[in-house]
Amino acid sequence: GRVRSVTLDDGATLEARFFIDATADVHLARHLGCPTHLGQEPRSLYQEPSAPREPNDRLNGTTLIYRVSRRGKDASRIDPLPEGISAGCWWAEAFPHAACTQYPNGDFNINALPVMAGRETATLGYAQAYAECQRRIFAHWHHLQTVFPEYQAYHVTWVAPGLGVREGPRIQGRYVLTEHDLIAGVQAQRHDDMIAIADHARDTHGADTGRAGTGELLQPYGVPFRCLLPLRIDNLAVACRGASFSSVAASSCRLSRTMMQLGQAAGTAAALAVQQGRHRYEDVPAVSLRASLMTQRVELTWPRDPELEAYLRNEDE
Repeated sequence: GRVRSVTLDDGATLEARFFIDATADVHLARHLGCPTHLGQEPRSLYQEPSAPREPNDRLNGTTLIYRVSRRGKDASRIDPLPEGISAGCWWAEAFPHAACTQYPNGDFNINALPVMAGRETATLGYAQAYAECQRRIFAHWHHLQTVFPEYQAYHVTWVAPGLGVREGPRIQGRYVLTEHDLIAGVQAQRHDDMIAIADHARDTHGADTGRAGTGELLQPYGVPFRCLLPLRIDNLAVACRGASFSSVAASSCRLSRTMMQLGQAAGTAAALAVQQGRHRYEDVPAVSLRASLMTQRVELTWPRDPELEAYLRNEDE
């Protein structure tokens, strides 16, 4: 029930009293035999209103972000497509969306939503998926320049070095964060070990269940520390998108800002465990873990806003 050492691909061996798996696809936890789940669970498992009636293998979509900059004074044209790439977003008929955010210097961050279905990414493997996504973003940019002439004054100056993979395997932890936590919010949740709060919408990017009610939340919700603790290994914490979330909850909880909070909580818990002479993560008192996080200025409470809640409730109805 404990990890004593980890041997890396290069032959190096790491020994520690506590370990944190922040590998996104929970490579260490899976190697240790921790139970995991991949895909959407059936509604009957957690009684989540947004879950599909039957389980399936759909995964949240993958994105490759790129940046465009203005060419120069009065320069304007549609960029030619690289060899072997056909015109038009042939791959995005079902998901023709993009978020275009402007930087202070006038450049735009282009986030096509998504560039690739999540299951396709898992099937292709990371390297091949990245290469295919590169082809698709150039087709996407050609499409944007064609449909929106104002973009003809810009050109691609940067492509992200990594894919934005939104979903992968998730461990079965000592607590599973579900849609019920998201709906309840911080005010109604009954957990004494909440170590992070999040507020992003239920947001599936191509793995939608089709339920109209998925979307914005009335207020932020908390993530219990137990979501980071796998069932079988006492000195391992999982601080990444592979923590113990249902598929619906993961569609909200997956953002980088929340993952950073999970990492801070896991690192703090490991330090406290060593300082207090503990042998298991779960032996660290929740009150001391939360107190330590709050001294680090981690926000773990949220004031109610009745007017906003009433507005969002009316929008949902």
